[in-house]
Amino acid sequence: MGRKKVLGKDLMLSAAAFEHAGGWIRDSEFILTMGGVYMLAHGLGRPVEDAQSTFTCMESGEYHVYAYTFNWVSPWHRDMHPGEFEIHIGDNSTKVLGICNDHWDWEYGGCIRIGKGENTIKLHDLTGFEGRVAYIYISRESINLPCGGNEVLSLYIDKVIKNKESYSFDFVAAGGGFAGICASLAAARGGLKTALIQDRPVVGGNNSSEIRVWLGGGTNYDPFPGLGNIVGEFEQKNIGHYGPVNKAELYEDDRKMDILRKQENLTLFMEHCLISAEKKGDDIASVTLLDYRNEKLVEISAPLFADTTGDGNLGAMAGADFEVTTNGHMGMSNLWHIEKSSDPKPFPRCPWAIDLSTSVFPGRKDHIDFYGHRGIESLGCWFWESGMTEDPIEKAEYSRDVNFRAMYGAWDTLRNVDHDYQDYELTFAAAIAGKRESRRLLGDIVLTKSDFKYTFPDACAATTWNFDVHYIATRLL
Repeated sequence: MGRKKVLGKDLMLSAAAFEHAGGWIRDSEFILTMGGVYMLAHGLGRPVEDAQSTFTCMESGEYHVYAYTFNWVSPWHRDMHPGEFEIHIGDNSTKVLGICNDHWDWEYGGCIRIGKGENTIKLHDLTGFEGRVAYIYISRESINLPCGGNEVLSLYIDKVIKNKESYSFDFVAAGGGFAGICASLAAARGGLKTALIQDRPVVGGNNSSEIRVWLGGGTNYDPFPGLGNIVGEFEQKNIGHYGPVNKAELYEDDRKMDILRKQENLTLFMEHCLISAEKKGDDIASVTLLDYRNEKLVEISAPLFADTTGDGNLGAMAGADFEVTTNGHMGMSNLWHIEKSSDPKPFPRCPWAIDLSTSVFPGRKDHIDFYGHRGIESLGCWFWESGMTEDPIEKAEYSRDVNFRAMYGAWDTLRNVDHDYQDYELTFAAAIAGKRESRRLLGDIVLTKSDFKYTFPDACAATTWNFDVHYIATRLL
């Protein structure tokens, strides 16, 4: 945590700032809609190791404990709650949590005794099925707490954040995917004092070990033979597209980070979430970030900003014009795969998942996908996609969770209905979604397909990817 935590009459804790994450994953994807970076028990059906931290209690007594959480399958099954967890403080624990709320809200964990002095607090997962918690509130008195994204984030900042740092740069790239890392590297090499903001511990966005989507498209095309040289510096040497060969090490996260860290004039703000922007006239003057591991705010000013968030978040914050297709767009994918095991464990039934027991899907029996693949090479590829009919901003977490339900439903069907793959285990699933369409920020000229019949005198880029449209094959929610 950023500073020592002391429980007097009350105490608010951010789960993402716990000293030890254990087997929980810090999920920063949805902070602007649900109000925080949260801990996700992404155990693929096996309970994860406890996350833990410490705080000092000034006076022994009975304290009310609340968790900012929700039952993630409640949009489909209000009576089911696979993401169960407890909060342990010293030798005592709350009641089971993650079962009540049908949206992000405070769930009451009960009144427990906390001893004077240093206490260990733990997030104790019970299932391994995507339980989640963003904040914990401990209070002498029972209390009504605000909920909703802006309200709970403001509560956290007001009660917990005490430090704010300020920096000034010439150029800032907000977002650490390929657009951001290439733009920031080019700016720094051009002599600009540059900042790169990334909300994850790795860079590369979709092309990182967290998401595992390979790069596509071409570089060095005329009339710009040098275009793409920086992309080539980051591109990994080996690619494994499908199935268990799609390993984390292929994405060379450390090599990408090493290139950036060694670059003169470039400062990295890793695990920092963009939460607001300030303007001077029509120009962005500064942005505010949340350093969620160290619990402090960071203000960065600059004359030049690039929105490389992928969601157009910076532009939207600054009031830029944008378009967004809320129904009928390409969705998001969470890749996953299985591997043969010398000691496979039974997999529990998942009645809360998408029921695929009567469905034909890639990877089941002798089904051949449109690449000509079958079996484990067809499981969990990019075409396991959802969110095409949902708002890509407001319903992003919902769509990611549909992918979870599809994966668990498929594996449940294969193991427990077909009794297939009995010597395999579910070993990887991307917790962070690989997004496609989102906000489209609008400039003075909006290119259309017909524009590519002409050559613009100020052209600066070559597009080398075909027009890509994904169609919904079926609806199984």
